[in-house]
Amino acid sequence: MVLKRLYYCLIAFLFSFTGCGDLFERPEEKTVITVGKREISIGELNQDIKRFTSEMGITDQSVEQILEPLVNRIVDHYLILEYGRERGIFISEEDLDAAVRKMERDYSEQDLRKILLHGYIDYEDWKVGLKEHLLVKKIVAKASESIPPVSHQEIKLYFNSHPDEFRRPIMVKFLQIVIGDKTEAEKIWRRLKQGEDMGQLAGKYSITPEADHGGEVGWVAEEHLEASMSKVIFTLPIGKISPVVKTVHGFHIFKVISKRPAGIQSLPEAITEIESKLFYQKEAQFYKKWLSELKDTIPVEINADLLKTLELG
Repeated sequence: MVLKRLYYCLIAFLFSFTGCGDLFERPEEKTVITVGKREISIGELNQDIKRFTSEMGITDQSVEQILEPLVNRIVDHYLILEYGRERGIFISEEDLDAAVRKMERDYSEQDLRKILLHGYIDYEDWKVGLKEHLLVKKIVAKASESIPPVSHQEIKLYFNSHPDEFRRPIMVKFLQIVIGDKTEAEKIWRRLKQGEDMGQLAGKYSITPEADHGGEVGWVAEEHLEASMSKVIFTLPIGKISPVVKTVHGFHIFKVISKRPAGIQSLPEAITEIESKLFYQKEAQFYKKWLSELKDTIPVEINADLLKTLELG
């Protein structure tokens, strides 16, 4: 009897190293998509769909309607990662830790975890997603190095052929400090009224990205600001500190540092804007062509029958 049990155990053990091992494979572990040497299981694809739809603001109910383009986008994502793998491009743990620290400084670790909890996202899963996001950016940046810069002739031609784009409204340049707590914001406001430097306080306490630049926000038109912000900023005299203003982003303190009247931009004023726009167009054209070339050189296999078994929502 003991020998019989040992025999069956041995057979089961051997099966795990043979083709019969598929009998014991869980459905979520089955490979549904292969991109180059990367195999994506049903479980991984489900997680990718949840992450991509969360980033795109798509509800679970509408996922089935856009499943095909969504899967294509995920395939594109893995094509880029495979391109990077083949060329030894990676994100170090030091780079990831620096990015996490920056995010936690911008939002505070407690606020960040609340946001993730609200979206039913595990903190460690979020870090994995952030690492992939940073890696994709790094790979695309490396591949994009071949894009030629925008020439002065291209900028001048665009300026002369799009005159209506360079009529500008009244604009302001301002500093801001944004705090998550009203009491803390009022403490900062009192320190400003006592003469402390706004740029230094913004760099130390503000929770928004421009804190890295002393709280300075570039030239902004009234139409590009929320009503609660524009009402204060566009009536504030240059150099004056605003009261604490509540918005959906937190509690703000503003200081207008410059105002620009309505008019028509000159070519020198518009150069940076035009250069950015034209380079963005070149990037978009390059990206489309580059992805097409990746699809021609990196093999992609999708198990359509297995894809139909995907449980959404």
